[in-house]
Amino acid sequence: MQDKLYKTTLALAGIIQSVTLVRELAQTGKLNEAAFQASIHSIFQTEPQDVSMVYGNISDVKVGLEKLVQMFSLGIKASRPLMRIAFSLLHIQKKVARSRKISNELTERLQKIKKQVDYFHLVHPTVINNLADAYLTAISTFHFRIIIWGHQRSLSVTENMDKIRALLLAGVRSAFLWRQMGGSRFQILFARAKIKAMAEKILAEIALNEVK
Repeated sequence: MQDKLYKTTLALAGIIQSVTLVRELAQTGKLNEAAFQASIHSIFQTEPQDVSMVYGNISDVKVGLEKLVQMFSLGIKASRPLMRIAFSLLHIQKKVARSRKISNELTERLQKIKKQVDYFHLVHPTVINNLADAYLTAISTFHFRIIIWGHQRSLSVTENMDKIRALLLAGVRSAFLWRQMGGSRFQILFARAKIKAMAEKILAEIALNEVK
């Protein structure tokens, strides 16, 4: 049970990290580059040996873990803006999972983009643009959009919008992982104290490793 909680907490932190970066970029035009790379990295990890490897290692999802603790400390009302996006990503994930056609098409797109990563690098503009397009193509079938509020100055920059959509795709990837590890909407609503405690435990582990 503890192992399941550990895995679902890491996956949920992955979702929250993507959402946090989306909001940060939309509002300020800036983001945590290390966390951004970890989230993009997760998109291409289809056969990880363990959950932490989806992001690189547990320290690479630190932003998500910290935000998760903060959100669950403040309560449902204060965390509503981020949770609204997170639940929307879970909704998209469920729709993708139920459509073999969309799932297969998305997988094929990602395999092609992975070759571009090998040629360029993980967060090269061409890679991010194609990830953004893959996200738009997948959700267009569902007639569902996530509304992102931010400053027009940030949202009017094409590169920023590409990053936002790529991060939303990363959030969907973490949502898949979360479901695979046994995560549920019920858990988010009614096991927040346990999730928060596990996130704090993982953060303590990260801090200990950073000291060594």
